[in-house]
Amino acid sequence: MVTALLCTIMLLAVAPQVGAWPIGALMLYCAWSAYLLWVEATEQSHVVGLGPYWIDVLWSCVIMKLFAVSGMMMIITLVHPVVLATIGFGIGPGLILALFASMGVLYGDYGDLRTLLALGWVHALPGLLVLMLVPAAAFIARPMSVLRHRLALIGELETQLDPRRGLEAICAALVERLRVGTEADVVALVLPSSRAAPAMLASREDGSFRAKDDVHRTLEALLALTPPHPLSFVSRRWWDPRSRIRTYGKQAVFRGLTAPLSELARTLGVRSLHVVPLTRYARQHGHFVVGYGGSRSLMQNVWALVSAAPELLRIVEQATLVDQLQDESASHERARIGRDLHDSAIQPYLGLKYAVECVALRIAPENPARAEVDALAALVNGEVAALRELISGLRTGSEQGDNALVPAVRRQARRFALLFGIDVEIESPDNLPTTRALAGSMFHMVNEALNNIRKHTVARHVQVALSVVDSAIRLSIRDDAGHIRGRKVDNFKPASLSERVAELGGSLAIGHPDGLNTELLIHIPI
Repeated sequence: MVTALLCTIMLLAVAPQVGAWPIGALMLYCAWSAYLLWVEATEQSHVVGLGPYWIDVLWSCVIMKLFAVSGMMMIITLVHPVVLATIGFGIGPGLILALFASMGVLYGDYGDLRTLLALGWVHALPGLLVLMLVPAAAFIARPMSVLRHRLALIGELETQLDPRRGLEAICAALVERLRVGTEADVVALVLPSSRAAPAMLASREDGSFRAKDDVHRTLEALLALTPPHPLSFVSRRWWDPRSRIRTYGKQAVFRGLTAPLSELARTLGVRSLHVVPLTRYARQHGHFVVGYGGSRSLMQNVWALVSAAPELLRIVEQATLVDQLQDESASHERARIGRDLHDSAIQPYLGLKYAVECVALRIAPENPARAEVDALAALVNGEVAALRELISGLRTGSEQGDNALVPAVRRQARRFALLFGIDVEIESPDNLPTTRALAGSMFHMVNEALNNIRKHTVARHVQVALSVVDSAIRLSIRDDAGHIRGRKVDNFKPASLSERVAELGGSLAIGHPDGLNTELLIHIPI
C-alpha cells in the first residue's frame, strides 16, 4: 500500500505526460494492494511465500518501462519489497529478488540515468549508487532477518517444550533445536553437577547426548572462570592482532580468560564460541555454549540467546521441579510398599524360618536327615535376607549397584543344585556394572530360566554365563536335555521372560549351538 501511494503521487505529479498504460497499471496495482491490505486486516490472508514481493518488483519495472520521466525516483520503490523479502525469507531469496530488480531497471527506459550517462560517468555516479542500493538493501536487512528467525525459534522452543517430560529429555530437545536454529556445529547446556543436573550437548554428527561425568566436570571448571555476562571467543593464529574475546557486559574482563576459553573450544572441537550464562537473582544456574567450526559466527545468536535465556531457564527449572516431585512421590511410594512387604510378605517366611530351625533342633546330629533340614534352614534364611535387602532398597530408594548380582546368582545355583539335583555351572566375572534394579531383574531371569528347565526338561546339567559385550549384559543359559534325549528339543519361548526382557529394552533368542542342546541368549543394554 505504501508503494502504491508513493507511485500514485509520483505519477500524478506529472499528469499531462502519463499515458493510458501507466494509469491502467497503476489502478490495477492499487486494487491489488487494497486487496492484500483487506485480507490482512480481516485475518483472512491466504497469500504466502514471495509472490507479493515479486509482483511489487515486476510492477515497478513495468512502470519504469512505460513511464520514463520519473524512472530514477521509481528505483526507490524497489527497496521496500527487497528489504521485506530478506527479513521474512532470508538473504538468498532477498538477493535474488534484488538482482532481478536491478536487471529490470537496466533493461527499462529509465530516462534520467541514461541522460546522465551520456554526459559522463561523473554525472551518472549518483544515479549508479542509487541503483546499487537495491542489492545492498538485501545485505543491510540480513541482520534483521537473522534476528527474526532466531526469535521465532525461541518462541517455538517456549511453546513446544513440555517440562513434564523431565529434565534430561527437555535439555536434549533444547540443545538440538538450538543447534539447528543457530546453524551451529555444537551447542552445550551445562547445568550444575552438584545438583545432579546433566550437561547436554548436540552436534551435527552425533545429535544430542549427555556428557560423561568427567567431561561435565571439565566443562564446569572452565566455565566457572568466565564472567557473569555473555561473551564471544575466536581462536586466532598467533600472528593475528585482532582481539580473541569480546564481552557484552558493562565492563570488559579479558585477563586470564584466553587460556580457559581456548581449552573450552578445544574440548568442544570448535574455533569460535559464544557463552551465555543462565543467571537469576545474582545466582549462576548454568551456561549455554554455542560453538562454530569456523572463525565467523553471527552476533545475533548471542543477543537472541541472551534475550531468551530467562525463559529457557524457566523451562529448565520447571523440568527440574517435575523430576524432584516425581522422585519424592516415588520415594514415598517405595517406603509405603516396603512397609507393606515387611508387615505382610516377610512374616510367613519368618514363621517358616523358625519352624524349620525348630525341626532341625529335634533331629539328632548323626541323623542323615539333619543335613537336609540344615540346608533347607539355610535356604530359608537366605530368602529372608534377600527379602530384607529388597525392602531396604525400596525404603532408601538407592539405585546404585552394589555388585550383588554375581554372588546372588552363585548362591541360587548352589541352592538349586541342592534342592533339585541339577548341577548348575556359573561362568562370570566377579563384578558386573549394574544398578540395583537391573541386578534384581537379571537375578529373576536366571531364577525363572532354571525353574523352566526343571519343570519342562530332563536336563541334569546347566551352564550359566554372564558377561559384558558392547555395552550390554549378555546372559547365556544352556542345558543338556537334548544330549540326554538324543534329539533336539522343540523351541519354547517363555512369555514372562520375553516380557521382562522387552521392558528392559533387550533381546531374547533361543538356539541350538551344537545341534542338540538348547541355549537361551539374552542381551540387556546397560
